[in-house]
Amino acid sequence: MRHSNRNAGYLLRANLKQNLKFSLIWLVILIMMIASGAGKLEAAFAGGASGSKEIVKMLRAPGMAAMFGAMPKVDTYNTAIVFAGVMVVFMIILQALWVMPLMIRNTRGQEESGLLEMVRARNVGRTAAITAASLELLIDSAIMGILYFVSLAAVNMGGTDLYGDFLFSLGMVIANLLFGAIALLFAQLTNNTRTANMLSYMVLTAAYLVRLVTDIQHQNLTWLSPIGWFEKANFYTDNNLWALGLALLVSILLAASATMIARNRDLGAGIIAERTGRAKAAGWLRSIPALLWRTERGLFAGWLIGAVVFGGVMGSVLGGVGDILKTNPLYRKILDVGQINAANQTMVLSFLGMYLGIFVALAVTAGVQVAFRLKRDDNLGYLSVIHAEKPTRTTISVSYYCFGLLAGVFVLSAGLLALFFTGNTVLSHPLPLKYLGRLFAASVPAVISFIALGIALVGLWPRLSSLFWLYMGAGLIVQIFRGLFDLPKHAGNFTPFGWIANVPVENVDHTWLIVMVVSAIVLFILGIAGYRRQDLSL
Repeated sequence: MRHSNRNAGYLLRANLKQNLKFSLIWLVILIMMIASGAGKLEAAFAGGASGSKEIVKMLRAPGMAAMFGAMPKVDTYNTAIVFAGVMVVFMIILQALWVMPLMIRNTRGQEESGLLEMVRARNVGRTAAITAASLELLIDSAIMGILYFVSLAAVNMGGTDLYGDFLFSLGMVIANLLFGAIALLFAQLTNNTRTANMLSYMVLTAAYLVRLVTDIQHQNLTWLSPIGWFEKANFYTDNNLWALGLALLVSILLAASATMIARNRDLGAGIIAERTGRAKAAGWLRSIPALLWRTERGLFAGWLIGAVVFGGVMGSVLGGVGDILKTNPLYRKILDVGQINAANQTMVLSFLGMYLGIFVALAVTAGVQVAFRLKRDDNLGYLSVIHAEKPTRTTISVSYYCFGLLAGVFVLSAGLLALFFTGNTVLSHPLPLKYLGRLFAASVPAVISFIALGIALVGLWPRLSSLFWLYMGAGLIVQIFRGLFDLPKHAGNFTPFGWIANVPVENVDHTWLIVMVVSAIVLFILGIAGYRRQDLSL
Protein backbone atom coordinates (compact mmCIF):
# COMPACT_ATOMS: atom_id res chain seq x y z
CA MET A 1 0.00 0.00 0.00
CA ARG A 2 2.79 2.44 0.91
CA HIS A 3 4.56 1.58 -2.35
CA SER A 4 1.40 2.29 -4.37
CA ASN A 5 0.91 5.66 -2.66
CA ARG A 6 4.52 6.74 -2.97
CA ASN A 7 4.88 10.55 -3.27
CA ALA A 8 1.13 11.12 -2.95
CA GLY A 9 1.98 14.06 -0.69
CA TYR A 10 3.80 15.85 -3.51
CA LEU A 11 0.79 15.41 -5.80
CA LEU A 12 -1.49 16.63 -3.01
CA ARG A 13 0.47 19.85 -2.63
CA ALA A 14 0.47 20.38 -6.40
CA ASN A 15 -3.29 19.78 -6.58
CA LEU A 16 -4.02 22.14 -3.70
CA LYS A 17 -1.98 24.87 -5.35
CA GLN A 18 -3.54 24.30 -8.77
CA ASN A 19 -7.13 24.20 -7.47
CA LEU A 20 -6.80 26.95 -4.86
CA LYS A 21 -8.75 29.64 -6.74
CA PHE A 22 -11.45 27.21 -7.88
CA SER A 23 -12.07 25.82 -4.40
CA LEU A 24 -11.78 29.23 -2.75
CA ILE A 25 -14.51 30.68 -4.98
CA TRP A 26 -16.79 27.74 -4.22
CA LEU A 27 -16.14 28.00 -0.48
CA VAL A 28 -17.03 31.70 -0.51
CA ILE A 29 -20.27 30.96 -2.38
CA LEU A 30 -21.24 28.13 -0.03
CA ILE A 31 -20.46 30.06 3.15
CA MET A 32 -22.39 33.07 1.88
CA MET A 33 -25.39 30.82 1.18
CA ILE A 34 -25.28 29.31 4.67
CA ALA A 35 -24.75 32.58 6.52
CA SER A 36 -27.23 34.66 4.50
CA GLY A 37 -29.85 31.90 4.53
CA ALA A 38 -29.65 31.49 8.29
CA GLY A 39 -29.62 35.25 8.85
CA LYS A 40 -32.58 35.95 6.56
CA LEU A 41 -34.72 33.19 8.08
CA GLU A 42 -33.84 34.30 11.60
CA ALA A 43 -34.90 37.84 10.73
CA ALA A 44 -38.17 36.58 9.22
CA PHE A 45 -39.01 34.51 12.30
CA ALA A 46 -38.02 37.34 14.62
CA GLY A 47 -40.46 39.60 12.77
CA GLY A 48 -43.49 37.87 14.26
CA ALA A 49 -45.62 34.75 14.15
CA SER A 50 -47.51 35.78 11.01
CA GLY A 51 -44.35 35.97 8.91
CA SER A 52 -43.05 32.62 10.12
CA LYS A 53 -46.41 30.93 9.50
CA GLU A 54 -46.48 32.24 5.94
CA ILE A 55 -42.98 30.89 5.30
CA VAL A 56 -43.87 27.45 6.68
CA LYS A 57 -47.13 27.36 4.73
CA MET A 58 -45.28 28.23 1.52
CA LEU A 59 -42.56 25.63 2.08
CA ARG A 60 -45.08 22.87 2.76
CA ALA A 61 -46.73 23.41 -0.63
CA PRO A 62 -46.07 20.51 -3.06
CA GLY A 63 -44.26 22.75 -5.53
CA MET A 64 -41.83 24.02 -2.90
CA ALA A 65 -41.36 20.53 -1.45
CA ALA A 66 -40.44 19.36 -4.94
CA MET A 67 -37.68 21.95 -5.17
CA PHE A 68 -36.28 22.12 -1.65
CA GLY A 69 -37.47 18.94 0.07
CA ALA A 70 -40.29 18.02 2.42
CA MET A 71 -40.50 19.95 5.67
CA PRO A 72 -40.21 17.82 8.85
CA LYS A 73 -43.55 17.08 10.52
CA VAL A 74 -43.38 18.77 13.92
CA ASP A 75 -45.87 20.61 16.10
CA THR A 76 -43.92 23.87 16.30
CA TYR A 77 -41.52 25.21 13.68
CA ASN A 78 -38.53 27.38 14.54
CA THR A 79 -35.80 28.97 12.45
CA ALA A 80 -33.40 26.04 12.70
CA ILE A 81 -35.96 23.44 11.55
CA VAL A 82 -37.04 25.55 8.58
CA PHE A 83 -33.40 26.32 7.72
CA ALA A 84 -32.56 22.62 7.57
CA GLY A 85 -35.71 21.86 5.58
CA VAL A 86 -34.84 24.49 2.97
CA MET A 87 -31.05 24.28 2.76
CA VAL A 88 -30.12 20.59 2.98
CA VAL A 89 -31.09 19.56 -0.56
CA PHE A 90 -29.95 22.81 -2.15
CA MET A 91 -26.55 22.85 -0.43
CA ILE A 92 -25.86 19.21 -1.28
CA ILE A 93 -26.46 19.93 -4.97
CA LEU A 94 -24.18 22.98 -4.90
CA GLN A 95 -21.46 21.03 -3.10
CA ALA A 96 -21.73 18.16 -5.58
CA LEU A 97 -21.29 20.61 -8.45
CA TRP A 98 -18.05 21.67 -6.77
CA VAL A 99 -16.44 18.37 -5.79
CA MET A 100 -17.45 16.09 -8.68
CA PRO A 101 -15.62 17.96 -11.46
CA LEU A 102 -12.75 18.62 -9.05
CA MET A 103 -12.23 14.90 -8.37
CA ILE A 104 -12.51 13.97 -12.05
CA ARG A 105 -10.06 16.69 -13.06
CA ASN A 106 -7.54 15.55 -10.43
CA THR A 107 -7.62 11.94 -11.64
CA ARG A 108 -8.97 11.17 -15.10
CA GLY A 109 -8.31 14.72 -16.29
CA GLN A 110 -4.60 14.43 -15.49
CA GLU A 111 -4.43 11.12 -17.34
CA GLU A 112 -6.25 12.50 -20.37
CA SER A 113 -3.91 15.49 -20.66
CA GLY A 114 -0.81 13.28 -20.42
CA LEU A 115 0.34 14.95 -17.20
CA LEU A 116 -0.01 11.82 -15.07
CA GLU A 117 1.99 9.77 -17.56
CA MET A 118 4.96 12.10 -17.12
CA VAL A 119 4.53 12.11 -13.34
CA ARG A 120 4.26 8.32 -13.16
CA ALA A 121 7.52 8.04 -15.10
CA ARG A 122 9.17 9.34 -11.94
CA ASN A 123 9.12 7.80 -8.47
CA VAL A 124 5.32 7.97 -8.03
CA GLY A 125 3.03 5.11 -7.00
CA ARG A 126 0.13 3.73 -9.05
CA THR A 127 -2.55 5.01 -6.67
CA ALA A 128 -0.79 8.23 -5.67
CA ALA A 129 -3.06 10.37 -7.87
CA ILE A 130 -6.34 9.03 -6.49
CA THR A 131 -4.95 9.13 -2.94
CA ALA A 132 -3.96 12.78 -3.40
CA ALA A 133 -7.41 13.57 -4.80
CA SER A 134 -9.10 11.83 -1.86
CA LEU A 135 -6.96 13.71 0.65
CA GLU A 136 -7.77 17.00 -1.07
CA LEU A 137 -11.46 16.12 -0.84
CA LEU A 138 -11.07 15.46 2.89
CA ILE A 139 -9.18 18.71 3.49
CA ASP A 140 -11.59 20.86 1.48
CA SER A 141 -14.61 19.23 3.11
CA ALA A 142 -13.18 19.68 6.60
CA ILE A 143 -12.49 23.37 5.98
CA MET A 144 -16.00 23.78 4.61
CA GLY A 145 -17.52 22.03 7.63
CA ILE A 146 -15.60 24.20 10.09
CA LEU A 147 -16.69 27.37 8.29
CA TYR A 148 -20.30 26.14 8.24
CA PHE A 149 -20.19 25.51 11.98
CA VAL A 150 -18.67 28.90 12.75
CA SER A 151 -21.22 30.69 10.55
CA LEU A 152 -24.21 28.92 12.09
CA ALA A 153 -22.91 29.45 15.62
CA ALA A 154 -22.43 33.15 14.89
CA VAL A 155 -26.00 33.57 13.58
CA ASN A 156 -27.38 31.57 16.54
CA MET A 157 -30.74 30.72 15.00
CA GLY A 158 -33.77 30.15 17.17
CA GLY A 159 -34.20 26.49 18.13
CA THR A 160 -30.58 25.51 17.60
CA ASP A 161 -27.61 24.64 19.77
CA LEU A 162 -23.96 23.84 19.17
CA TYR A 163 -24.70 20.12 18.80
CA GLY A 164 -27.31 20.81 16.11
CA ASP A 165 -24.96 23.15 14.24
CA PHE A 166 -22.17 20.58 14.49
CA LEU A 167 -24.37 17.77 13.20
CA PHE A 168 -25.62 19.85 10.27
CA SER A 169 -22.03 20.79 9.34
CA LEU A 170 -20.92 17.17 9.70
CA GLY A 171 -23.77 16.05 7.45
CA MET A 172 -22.72 18.46 4.73
CA VAL A 173 -19.12 17.24 5.01
CA ILE A 174 -20.26 13.63 4.58
CA ALA A 175 -22.39 14.68 1.58
CA ASN A 176 -19.24 16.15 0.02
CA LEU A 177 -17.38 12.90 0.61
CA LEU A 178 -20.22 10.84 -0.85
CA PHE A 179 -20.55 12.67 -4.15
CA GLY A 180 -16.79 13.14 -4.40
CA ALA A 181 -16.38 9.37 -4.02
CA ILE A 182 -19.01 8.78 -6.73
CA ALA A 183 -17.01 10.99 -9.10
CA LEU A 184 -13.76 9.22 -8.19
CA LEU A 185 -15.33 5.86 -9.02
CA PHE A 186 -16.61 7.00 -12.41
CA ALA A 187 -13.20 8.52 -13.15
CA GLN A 188 -11.74 5.03 -12.81
CA LEU A 189 -14.53 3.20 -14.63
CA THR A 190 -14.39 5.38 -17.75
CA ASN A 191 -11.45 6.38 -19.93
CA ASN A 192 -12.32 10.04 -20.54
CA THR A 193 -13.45 13.03 -18.51
CA ARG A 194 -16.53 13.68 -20.62
CA THR A 195 -18.12 10.31 -19.85
CA ALA A 196 -17.05 10.48 -16.20
CA ASN A 197 -18.66 13.89 -15.79
CA MET A 198 -21.81 12.82 -17.62
CA LEU A 199 -22.29 9.70 -15.47
CA SER A 200 -21.61 11.65 -12.27
CA TYR A 201 -24.20 14.28 -13.15
CA MET A 202 -26.66 11.55 -14.15
CA VAL A 203 -26.37 10.03 -10.68
CA LEU A 204 -26.85 13.45 -9.08
CA THR A 205 -29.90 14.15 -11.26
CA ALA A 206 -31.39 10.73 -10.58
CA ALA A 207 -30.88 11.19 -6.84
CA TYR A 208 -32.64 14.55 -7.00
CA LEU A 209 -35.57 13.23 -9.05
CA VAL A 210 -36.09 10.20 -6.81
CA ARG A 211 -36.07 12.51 -3.80
CA LEU A 212 -38.48 14.87 -5.54
CA VAL A 213 -41.06 12.18 -6.26
CA THR A 214 -40.82 10.46 -2.89
CA ASP A 215 -40.90 13.71 -0.91
CA ILE A 216 -44.27 14.55 -2.45
CA GLN A 217 -46.02 11.18 -2.59
CA HIS A 218 -44.14 8.50 -0.63
CA GLN A 219 -41.89 10.01 2.02
CA ASN A 220 -41.15 6.55 3.45
CA LEU A 221 -39.20 5.84 0.25
CA THR A 222 -37.03 8.97 0.35
CA TRP A 223 -34.16 6.85 1.66
CA LEU A 224 -33.87 5.36 -1.87
CA SER A 225 -32.09 8.60 -2.85
CA PRO A 226 -28.61 9.43 -1.53
CA ILE A 227 -29.82 13.00 -1.07
CA GLY A 228 -32.75 11.62 0.88
CA TRP A 229 -30.38 10.08 3.44
CA PHE A 230 -29.46 13.55 4.62
CA GLU A 231 -33.11 14.60 4.71
CA LYS A 232 -33.77 11.59 6.93
CA ALA A 233 -31.14 12.89 9.35
CA ASN A 234 -33.78 15.47 10.41
CA PHE A 235 -31.27 18.05 11.60
CA TYR A 236 -32.33 20.10 14.65
CA THR A 237 -35.20 17.69 15.41
CA ASP A 238 -34.48 13.94 15.61
CA ASN A 239 -30.79 14.21 14.62
CA ASN A 240 -30.71 10.68 13.18
CA LEU A 241 -27.09 9.57 13.16
CA TRP A 242 -27.84 6.32 11.30
CA ALA A 243 -28.53 8.26 8.09
CA LEU A 244 -25.14 9.98 8.26
CA GLY A 245 -23.47 6.69 9.14
CA LEU A 246 -25.00 5.05 6.06
CA ALA A 247 -23.75 7.86 3.81
CA LEU A 248 -20.26 7.72 5.33
CA LEU A 249 -20.08 3.94 4.92
CA VAL A 250 -21.10 4.14 1.26
CA SER A 251 -18.52 6.90 0.71
CA ILE A 252 -15.74 4.73 2.13
CA LEU A 253 -16.80 1.73 0.03
CA LEU A 254 -16.93 3.80 -3.17
CA ALA A 255 -13.53 5.40 -2.52
CA ALA A 256 -12.01 2.00 -1.70
CA SER A 257 -13.45 0.53 -4.91
CA ALA A 258 -12.04 3.40 -6.96
CA THR A 259 -8.61 2.94 -5.37
CA MET A 260 -8.64 -0.80 -6.05
CA ILE A 261 -9.50 -0.22 -9.70
CA ALA A 262 -6.75 2.40 -10.03
CA ARG A 263 -4.22 -0.06 -8.60
CA ASN A 264 -5.03 -2.77 -11.15
CA ARG A 265 -5.85 -0.98 -14.42
CA ASP A 266 -3.50 0.37 -17.06
CA LEU A 267 -2.75 4.07 -17.31
CA GLY A 268 -5.26 5.78 -19.60
CA ALA A 269 -7.60 2.79 -19.64
CA GLY A 270 -11.03 2.36 -18.10
CA ILE A 271 -13.18 -0.56 -16.99
CA ILE A 272 -16.12 0.44 -19.22
CA ALA A 273 -15.01 -0.38 -22.75
CA GLU A 274 -15.63 2.14 -25.51
CA ARG A 275 -17.58 1.05 -28.58
CA THR A 276 -15.23 0.34 -31.48
CA GLY A 277 -15.59 2.86 -34.27
CA ARG A 278 -15.54 2.28 -38.02
CA ALA A 279 -12.26 1.56 -39.75
CA LYS A 280 -12.91 4.44 -42.16
CA ALA A 281 -14.91 7.53 -41.31
CA ALA A 282 -17.97 8.38 -43.37
CA GLY A 283 -17.57 11.08 -46.00
CA TRP A 284 -20.18 13.32 -44.40
CA LEU A 285 -17.89 13.78 -41.39
CA ARG A 286 -15.65 16.09 -43.42
CA SER A 287 -17.68 19.14 -42.37
CA ILE A 288 -17.17 20.73 -38.96
CA PRO A 289 -20.90 20.68 -38.02
CA ALA A 290 -21.12 16.98 -38.87
CA LEU A 291 -18.02 16.22 -36.83
CA LEU A 292 -19.46 18.13 -33.89
CA TRP A 293 -22.75 16.25 -34.17
CA ARG A 294 -20.86 12.94 -34.19
CA THR A 295 -18.87 13.78 -31.06
CA GLU A 296 -21.59 15.58 -29.09
CA ARG A 297 -24.74 13.64 -29.99
CA GLY A 298 -24.55 11.36 -26.96
CA LEU A 299 -24.29 14.28 -24.57
CA PHE A 300 -27.02 16.15 -26.45
CA ALA A 301 -29.35 13.14 -26.26
CA GLY A 302 -28.68 12.83 -22.54
CA TRP A 303 -29.59 16.48 -21.98
CA LEU A 304 -32.80 16.11 -24.01
CA ILE A 305 -33.90 13.00 -22.12
CA GLY A 306 -33.02 14.61 -18.80
CA ALA A 307 -34.99 17.77 -19.66
CA VAL A 308 -38.07 15.75 -20.65
CA VAL A 309 -37.94 13.62 -17.50
CA PHE A 310 -37.34 16.62 -15.25
CA GLY A 311 -40.12 18.58 -16.95
CA GLY A 312 -42.54 15.69 -16.60
CA VAL A 313 -41.77 15.21 -12.92
CA MET A 314 -42.02 18.92 -12.11
CA GLY A 315 -45.24 19.21 -14.10
CA SER A 316 -46.81 16.34 -12.18
CA VAL A 317 -46.74 18.35 -8.93
CA LEU A 318 -48.67 21.30 -10.35
CA GLY A 319 -51.96 19.59 -9.54
CA GLY A 320 -51.15 19.73 -5.84
CA VAL A 321 -50.23 23.41 -6.16
CA GLY A 322 -53.57 24.21 -7.75
CA ASP A 323 -55.55 22.44 -5.03
CA ILE A 324 -54.06 24.39 -2.10
CA LEU A 325 -56.77 27.04 -2.08
CA LYS A 326 -59.59 24.56 -2.66
CA THR A 327 -58.66 22.60 0.45
CA ASN A 328 -58.44 25.73 2.62
CA PRO A 329 -61.81 26.23 4.38
CA LEU A 330 -61.13 29.94 4.99
CA TYR A 331 -60.70 30.67 1.29
CA ARG A 332 -63.75 28.56 0.45
CA LYS A 333 -65.85 30.77 2.74
CA ILE A 334 -64.50 34.08 1.41
CA LEU A 335 -64.26 33.34 -2.32
CA ASP A 336 -66.70 31.85 -4.82
CA VAL A 337 -65.77 29.03 -7.20
CA GLY A 338 -64.71 31.36 -10.02
CA GLN A 339 -62.48 33.42 -7.76
CA ILE A 340 -60.89 30.29 -6.30
CA ASN A 341 -60.17 28.92 -9.78
CA ALA A 342 -58.65 32.25 -10.84
CA ALA A 343 -56.51 32.38 -7.70
CA ASN A 344 -55.45 28.75 -8.28
CA GLN A 345 -54.36 29.59 -11.81
CA THR A 346 -52.31 32.55 -10.59
CA MET A 347 -50.61 30.33 -8.03
CA VAL A 348 -49.82 27.69 -10.66
CA LEU A 349 -48.42 30.36 -12.98
CA SER A 350 -46.24 31.68 -10.14
CA PHE A 351 -44.77 28.21 -9.63
CA LEU A 352 -44.21 27.89 -13.38
CA GLY A 353 -42.29 31.16 -13.25
CA MET A 354 -40.12 29.80 -10.44
CA TYR A 355 -39.46 26.59 -12.39
CA LEU A 356 -38.69 28.58 -15.54
CA GLY A 357 -35.38 29.80 -14.12
CA ILE A 358 -34.29 26.20 -13.49
CA PHE A 359 -35.10 25.12 -17.05
CA VAL A 360 -33.26 28.15 -18.44
CA ALA A 361 -30.23 27.20 -16.33
CA LEU A 362 -30.35 23.59 -17.60
CA ALA A 363 -30.58 24.73 -21.23
CA VAL A 364 -27.78 27.27 -20.79
CA THR A 365 -25.54 24.64 -19.21
CA ALA A 366 -26.13 22.27 -22.14
CA GLY A 367 -25.36 24.98 -24.70
CA VAL A 368 -22.39 26.57 -22.97
CA GLN A 369 -20.77 23.15 -22.49
CA VAL A 370 -20.62 22.81 -26.27
CA ALA A 371 -19.33 26.36 -26.75
CA PHE A 372 -16.65 25.80 -24.12
CA ARG A 373 -15.57 22.63 -25.94
CA LEU A 374 -13.92 24.94 -28.48
CA LYS A 375 -11.50 26.18 -25.84
CA ARG A 376 -10.87 22.69 -24.45
CA ASP A 377 -10.40 21.00 -27.83
CA ASP A 378 -7.97 23.75 -28.81
CA ASN A 379 -5.98 23.35 -25.59
CA LEU A 380 -5.76 19.57 -26.00
CA GLY A 381 -4.57 19.90 -29.60
CA TYR A 382 -7.62 18.23 -31.15
CA LEU A 383 -8.15 21.16 -33.53
CA SER A 384 -4.54 21.44 -34.70
CA VAL A 385 -5.15 19.02 -37.57
CA ILE A 386 -8.32 20.86 -38.59
CA HIS A 387 -6.53 24.22 -38.48
CA ALA A 388 -4.05 22.82 -41.00
CA GLU A 389 -6.87 22.00 -43.45
CA LYS A 390 -9.36 24.19 -45.34
CA PRO A 391 -11.78 25.22 -42.54
CA THR A 392 -11.07 28.74 -41.30
CA ARG A 393 -11.09 29.76 -37.66
CA THR A 394 -14.35 31.59 -38.32
CA THR A 395 -15.96 28.42 -39.70
CA ILE A 396 -14.78 26.38 -36.73
CA SER A 397 -15.92 28.88 -34.12
CA VAL A 398 -19.31 29.50 -35.77
CA SER A 399 -19.91 25.74 -35.93
CA TYR A 400 -19.23 25.28 -32.22
CA TYR A 401 -21.19 28.38 -31.23
CA CYS A 402 -24.25 27.62 -33.37
CA PHE A 403 -24.34 24.02 -32.18
CA GLY A 404 -24.27 25.29 -28.61
CA LEU A 405 -27.12 27.74 -29.27
CA LEU A 406 -29.23 25.05 -30.95
CA ALA A 407 -28.53 22.59 -28.15
CA GLY A 408 -29.66 25.12 -25.55
CA VAL A 409 -32.88 25.96 -27.41
CA PHE A 410 -33.77 22.30 -28.00
CA VAL A 411 -33.14 21.31 -24.38
CA LEU A 412 -35.22 24.26 -23.20
CA SER A 413 -38.05 23.38 -25.59
CA ALA A 414 -38.11 19.74 -24.53
CA GLY A 415 -38.21 20.64 -20.85
CA LEU A 416 -40.88 23.34 -21.14
CA LEU A 417 -43.16 21.22 -23.33
CA ALA A 418 -42.92 18.32 -20.89
CA LEU A 419 -43.53 20.66 -17.94
CA PHE A 420 -46.54 22.42 -19.49
CA PHE A 421 -48.41 19.46 -20.97
CA THR A 422 -47.73 17.14 -18.03
CA GLY A 423 -48.98 19.89 -15.74
CA ASN A 424 -52.14 20.30 -17.81
CA THR A 425 -52.95 16.61 -17.46
CA VAL A 426 -53.09 16.89 -13.65
CA LEU A 427 -54.76 20.31 -13.39
CA SER A 428 -58.54 20.39 -13.02
CA HIS A 429 -58.54 23.57 -15.14
CA PRO A 430 -55.76 23.27 -17.79
CA LEU A 431 -53.77 26.36 -18.65
CA PRO A 432 -54.39 28.04 -22.04
CA LEU A 433 -51.65 27.76 -24.65
CA LYS A 434 -50.97 31.50 -24.45
CA TYR A 435 -49.03 30.89 -21.23
CA LEU A 436 -46.81 28.39 -23.01
CA GLY A 437 -46.17 31.10 -25.59
CA ARG A 438 -45.19 33.51 -22.81
CA LEU A 439 -42.76 30.95 -21.40
CA PHE A 440 -41.05 30.52 -24.76
CA ALA A 441 -41.08 34.23 -25.62
CA ALA A 442 -39.19 35.01 -22.42
CA SER A 443 -36.95 31.99 -21.97
CA VAL A 444 -35.55 31.54 -25.49
CA PRO A 445 -33.98 35.05 -25.59
CA ALA A 446 -32.70 34.53 -22.04
CA VAL A 447 -31.01 31.25 -22.99
CA ILE A 448 -29.52 32.72 -26.16
CA SER A 449 -28.18 35.80 -24.35
CA PHE A 450 -26.62 33.65 -21.61
CA ILE A 451 -24.95 31.34 -24.15
CA ALA A 452 -23.79 34.34 -26.18
CA LEU A 453 -22.06 35.68 -23.07
CA GLY A 454 -20.23 32.36 -22.72
CA ILE A 455 -19.31 32.55 -26.40
CA ALA A 456 -17.86 36.04 -25.95
CA LEU A 457 -15.77 34.89 -22.99
CA VAL A 458 -14.39 31.92 -24.95
CA GLY A 459 -13.47 34.19 -27.85
CA LEU A 460 -12.13 37.21 -25.96
CA TRP A 461 -10.94 35.98 -22.55
CA PRO A 462 -10.83 32.16 -22.55
CA ARG A 463 -8.94 32.05 -19.24
CA LEU A 464 -11.85 33.88 -17.56
CA SER A 465 -14.56 31.64 -18.98
CA SER A 466 -15.06 29.87 -15.64
CA LEU A 467 -16.44 33.16 -14.26
CA PHE A 468 -19.51 32.55 -16.41
CA TRP A 469 -20.70 29.81 -14.05
CA LEU A 470 -20.31 32.15 -11.09
CA TYR A 471 -22.40 34.81 -12.83
CA MET A 472 -25.16 32.42 -13.87
CA GLY A 473 -25.20 30.62 -10.53
CA ALA A 474 -25.48 33.86 -8.57
CA GLY A 475 -28.40 34.98 -10.73
CA LEU A 476 -30.22 31.66 -10.33
CA ILE A 477 -29.73 31.58 -6.56
CA VAL A 478 -31.06 35.12 -6.16
CA GLN A 479 -34.05 34.28 -8.35
CA ILE A 480 -34.93 31.10 -6.44
CA PHE A 481 -34.54 32.57 -2.95
CA ARG A 482 -35.80 36.08 -3.69
CA GLY A 483 -39.25 35.50 -2.23
CA LEU A 484 -38.18 33.25 0.62
CA PHE A 485 -35.45 35.59 1.88
CA ASP A 486 -37.49 38.75 1.20
CA LEU A 487 -34.92 40.20 -1.22
CA PRO A 488 -35.65 43.46 -3.09
CA LYS A 489 -37.90 43.12 -6.13
CA HIS A 490 -35.13 44.05 -8.57
CA ALA A 491 -32.34 42.15 -6.80
CA GLY A 492 -31.98 39.69 -9.68
CA ASN A 493 -31.85 42.22 -12.50
CA PHE A 494 -28.10 41.79 -12.97
CA THR A 495 -28.82 38.63 -15.03
CA PRO A 496 -31.56 37.61 -17.51
CA PHE A 497 -33.14 35.57 -14.69
CA GLY A 498 -34.34 38.81 -13.15
CA TRP A 499 -35.58 40.15 -16.48
CA ILE A 500 -38.03 37.24 -16.90
CA ALA A 501 -38.96 36.90 -13.22
CA ASN A 502 -42.65 37.82 -13.70
CA VAL A 503 -43.29 35.43 -16.61
CA PRO A 504 -45.78 33.77 -17.25
CA VAL A 505 -48.02 35.69 -14.85
CA GLU A 506 -47.19 38.70 -17.03
CA ASN A 507 -45.72 39.09 -20.49
CA VAL A 508 -41.99 39.66 -20.70
CA ASP A 509 -41.07 43.33 -20.59
CA HIS A 510 -40.35 44.50 -24.14
CA THR A 511 -37.39 46.60 -23.02
CA TRP A 512 -35.64 43.62 -21.49
CA LEU A 513 -36.56 41.52 -24.53
CA ILE A 514 -34.78 43.99 -26.81
CA VAL A 515 -31.80 44.09 -24.43
CA MET A 516 -31.49 40.29 -24.52
CA VAL A 517 -31.73 40.04 -28.31
CA VAL A 518 -29.31 42.90 -29.04
CA SER A 519 -26.80 41.75 -26.41
CA ALA A 520 -26.91 38.20 -27.79
CA ILE A 521 -26.11 39.40 -31.32
CA VAL A 522 -23.28 41.67 -30.16
CA LEU A 523 -21.75 39.05 -27.87
CA PHE A 524 -21.96 36.38 -30.58
CA ILE A 525 -20.08 38.60 -33.03
CA LEU A 526 -17.47 39.47 -30.39
CA GLY A 527 -16.93 35.78 -29.69
CA ILE A 528 -16.27 35.05 -33.37
CA ALA A 529 -13.98 38.05 -33.81
CA GLY A 530 -12.09 37.24 -30.62
CA TYR A 531 -11.42 33.63 -31.61
CA ARG A 532 -10.10 34.72 -35.02
CA ARG A 533 -7.41 36.75 -33.24
CA GLN A 534 -6.41 34.08 -30.74
CA ASP A 535 -3.14 32.23 -30.97
CA LEU A 536 -3.35 28.47 -31.30
CA SER A 537 -3.72 26.62 -28.00
CA LEU A 538 -4.23 29.84 -26.00
